[in-house]
Amino acid sequence: MMTTSEKNQISVMIVNDSPYMVSLLSDLLSSENHIKIVETARDGLEALRKLRHLSPDIILLDMEMPNMDGLSFIENVNLLPEKDLRIIVVSNYSPSNAKLILDSLELGAVDFISIPPDDPHVVEKLKGALLSKIEVASHSNRDALIPKAISKLKPSRNTNTISEGVASTVVVIGASTGAPRIITDILKDIPSDIPAGFLIVQHMNKEFISTFAQRLDTVSKLHVKEAAEGDKIMEGTALLAPGDMHMMVLPSRQIQLDHGPKRFGVRPAVNVTMVSASEVFGASTIGVLLSGMGQDGAFGMKMVKKRCGLTLAQNESSSVVFGMAKAANDLHAVDKMVDADDLAHEIIKVVKQNV
Repeated sequence: MMTTSEKNQISVMIVNDSPYMVSLLSDLLSSENHIKIVETARDGLEALRKLRHLSPDIILLDMEMPNMDGLSFIENVNLLPEKDLRIIVVSNYSPSNAKLILDSLELGAVDFISIPPDDPHVVEKLKGALLSKIEVASHSNRDALIPKAISKLKPSRNTNTISEGVASTVVVIGASTGAPRIITDILKDIPSDIPAGFLIVQHMNKEFISTFAQRLDTVSKLHVKEAAEGDKIMEGTALLAPGDMHMMVLPSRQIQLDHGPKRFGVRPAVNVTMVSASEVFGASTIGVLLSGMGQDGAFGMKMVKKRCGLTLAQNESSSVVFGMAKAANDLHAVDKMVDADDLAHEIIKVVKQNV
């Protein structure tokens, strides 16, 4: 029989693919007698399976996970009317990432908190905020908390005045194992007057990135260079993410380099560039995912589609490793699977459609 104190406990489920974050959140909440962590899951898919036999009061949800990301999980939870679940998004994204926050709230999360993954002092200060949000959410009417008038976050093409030469359309290419040759072949066939800027994130040892950029510049009609802090995204130019640095897009359409935590074990991460690019360029973002192992880029492609951009991925038959593209396709984040030999033509076509 359940005691009175147990009945009054707030049951919490943690859904996060990072063992560090699961441990951190567990440690933050373990000393609270009125909170009980009843389950953890590594991704949205595993969480859904566990929810068949579980009804926690609160779910602390990460956004960027393999197999099923946070937004997809919230969408699926909405199909479970018998589960009166309250979701708090807990992510290491910056609080300034307002569009991502609004997406999660629009879909059904009741609150959001950003926790730095590598600063225990800041994390400890956030403990009070996290506890407060859990307390409020557990006693709330979830439907009443979800904003009804949030925009659908499907931006039209940017009509603001843009400096001459600065790109109004961006193509973000994510790649890993087996992709350098494919990138080379793509850039060989892209015309110099294409009305788009290119951002390329290739998982590669940092010692080789500069040489790879120089080689691409030699064979391509585009101007290709290793990205530097403050570079503007220009038409007819391709910027290659430096080794061991995330490449982010600022609202000014300039590049910001960041040595922040690895995502899915990699830095630079395709996800970082695609998400930030989609926030700035909106529907004028084209995501392209090539051969490579792992999950990086799948969440980024989903966010490009969420902003009404277009997404292409290299098909299985022409991929050395059909991993990253498969992960994106499994998330229904790919508009078209394309053979490697046809990727340049397809990119040119969708850029023209976008102008």
